[in-house]
Amino acid sequence: MRALDWAADEAALHGRPLRIVHASVWERFEGATPAEDLADGRTETAALQEIITNAESRARRRRPEVRAHAEVLPGQPVDVLVHAGEDAFALVVGHRAHGVLMHHLSIGSIGSGVAARAWCPVVFVGDSAAEGSSADRQVILGVAEGTEADAAHVAFALQEAHARGCDLVAIHARSRRGMQETRHDSPGLGSSPAADALLSTAVPAEAALECDVIVHRQVAEGPAHHALLQATQPADLLVLGVRHRHGAIRRELRPTHHAALRHSPCPVALVGVPWPH
Repeated sequence: MRALDWAADEAALHGRPLRIVHASVWERFEGATPAEDLADGRTETAALQEIITNAESRARRRRPEVRAHAEVLPGQPVDVLVHAGEDAFALVVGHRAHGVLMHHLSIGSIGSGVAARAWCPVVFVGDSAAEGSSADRQVILGVAEGTEADAAHVAFALQEAHARGCDLVAIHARSRRGMQETRHDSPGLGSSPAADALLSTAVPAEAALECDVIVHRQVAEGPAHHALLQATQPADLLVLGVRHRHGAIRRELRPTHHAALRHSPCPVALVGVPWPH
C-alpha cells in the first residue's frame, strides 16, 4: 500500500495516468479448473477482484485528479510486470524487510527479476520508507565512472527534481586510496580534479539550467553505498543507474544497488544505462 500511495503521488506530479496491476498465476488456468472456495468462503476470483478494487479506490481517494485503473493479469509476476512496464514512464513495486534479519535479505526474487529485466525505470518503495516532507526535499543521484551527460538516470533524476521543485544532489564516491593519490593537488578532502570533472560532465550546468534545477555536486570518500545512504536521510528519492549491455536481456545489479534497496530510508529508482563504449 505504501508503494501504491507513492505511485499515485508520482502520477499526480507528472500528470500521468496510473495503471495498477496484480499478477495471478491462477488466472492463466481459470478456464481449465473450477474456482475454489477460500477459508473465508470467497472464491479466488472474488478475492482477486477485491484486491484490485480496494487498490483503485485507495489511489483515487489519495489523488482524485489522477486517472487510475486496476486490473488482474494472468501470468508469472515478473513476466507480467516487465511486459506491463514496456511503455511506462516508471514501474513502481513494493518490497518488505522481515524483522531482525532485514539487513541480510535481498529484495526478493520478484523485485530482482523486475529490476534486471525491465526496460523502464523501476522504483522500489520499502515498507520502512518515510513519507516525504516539504522541508529539505531533495533528489539524490549516484554518479559512477563512465557516466555521460545524456545518461538515462541523469535525465530521470533531473526530471524528478524539477517535478518536485527541489534540488538535485549528485554524488560520486571514490576509494580512500584514490582520494589519497589526488589529495595533494585538491583543495579539500572530498574533492579531486578528476572527480569534479566527472560530476561536471555527468550533470552539466546547461542541463540543470534547462530543467530549472539547482544541482549540488559532491565527492565522497569511501564505499559508494555508505555515501549514498548517508545522503538519503532527508531525501525524496535516490536514483541509480544500472548497466545494460547492448543487446543483453538482463541488467547487472551490483552490491551498491542491493545495499541501497535494503537500507535506503527513501524510495530507490533503478534506471537502465548502456555500458560505456
